[in-house]
Amino acid sequence: MEDFMAFGFFRKTETADIIFMGGKIYTQNTDMPWTEAVACKNGLILALGDYEDIKELEGKHTKIVDLAGGFMLPGLIETSGHPVLDTFKNSCLFLKKGTFDETLSQISEYAGAQTDSEIIFAYGYEESIFESLEQDKASEALDEICQEKPVVVLGKSGLHCWLNTLATETVKAAAAEDEITTISLAYLLHVLEPFHSDIIPKEFTDGMLRYCKKGFTSVFDCGAPEYFTSIYQGFMVHAYQENMVKNRFFGSLLVTRDINPAPMIRKLSQYRTHCVELNEHVNFSTLKLLVDRTPGAVSITDSALREFCLLAADNGFDIHIDAIGGQAVAEAVEALQASRSAGYKKSAFTVAHDKDADNAALEHTSLGTDIKETPRTYEREGAWIGIQRAATITEALDLLTVDGAIQLGIIDSFGTIEKGKHADFAVFDKDPFGLGSIEALKELQAVMTVIDGKVVYDAAEDNSNQWHLMLTPQDFEFDE
Repeated sequence: MEDFMAFGFFRKTETADIIFMGGKIYTQNTDMPWTEAVACKNGLILALGDYEDIKELEGKHTKIVDLAGGFMLPGLIETSGHPVLDTFKNSCLFLKKGTFDETLSQISEYAGAQTDSEIIFAYGYEESIFESLEQDKASEALDEICQEKPVVVLGKSGLHCWLNTLATETVKAAAAEDEITTISLAYLLHVLEPFHSDIIPKEFTDGMLRYCKKGFTSVFDCGAPEYFTSIYQGFMVHAYQENMVKNRFFGSLLVTRDINPAPMIRKLSQYRTHCVELNEHVNFSTLKLLVDRTPGAVSITDSALREFCLLAADNGFDIHIDAIGGQAVAEAVEALQASRSAGYKKSAFTVAHDKDADNAALEHTSLGTDIKETPRTYEREGAWIGIQRAATITEALDLLTVDGAIQLGIIDSFGTIEKGKHADFAVFDKDPFGLGSIEALKELQAVMTVIDGKVVYDAAEDNSNQWHLMLTPQDFEFDE
């Protein structure tokens, strides 16, 4: 009621940019769970309530959107997505876990099929397979597969690269010409440009549209090597500049093994700085850590984990830890609790793990109330991983809206339909609460999605083909 008590004060001077009405609106606000109409101005929710009251905010330039009896919810928040890796999965070989010989076999089969490619690029080898192998021997193994093209294989951590001789000589020649004495991984990949860039723009736009059709307006990326992530962020910035963003992007910087924390946190700070003027359409405020305590795994140590968490929290970053194994979960919780005890209260902390598998090991470990617990997401595909533990549709929708916003540390601006929050909505032609099962919810298609009060996807006017044409390969330069 307090929203309407103020109407008399601004009724004659303030009008809405857009009003949504003619349907049922689920707000996720316990004080007013359902409403008839929502007015928006400057990308934010101006007021909500009965249409008879809201129409007082209608001016001659106000756009009216009739929901045609549909159901409008807060824009769904995907907290288990992999938009970055999904964009590149058809542009290189994503290796399956295996021994050195098994990895070579995968690369050989892939290289044999790439008759039109100028370069062979693969990602995801386990760096541990080189522990007893000299670098020259590793390069020779790739030479036996292919000598006439550069072969580039990026390690699973994103920190190491495996090259054949031609790729190595190509980089050395470029470095000599550029008068570079120390060759970084970023420079190496910049010189070799390993992607088939002509198909990546379409993969990028297709990915955004897939999320739109499910009702997602915000997508958190659950981890990709920095090389992939940096290119994807460039795509998002370009899309924002061209007013073509279909989902908000929440990026993360992935760390899977011991490395000096300070440079990584500086890199994360740079990514965050690049997002400052992007109106929360492109965001970068999360450190993603992978802790694997399964036998034989090479992963970040407990001491490095604690150091990373403290430094990230000290710089105001959120922390998302994928923990594999009960011991890993216990270490993750202890590291995050140590950061809380050190006085860092504002950062959002999440531990993602296999709850059923870890129960016995976690008998004496409590996540507390300020550490979010989610299913493990790293190296797992599926748009609905985040709701796999939900018992009811209501619980699932909570996870996709208000709980998702809490997990990403954005609940003050997203996750519910309330005055002052961003006007992000998802509209469906069926009642989600009446579907009968969570499986049916997963099949539900959105008819409209809205970001900052602007309709960014309308199923009745899907112009995705036109959008693909607007994003040509020339629009995307792979920066060092």
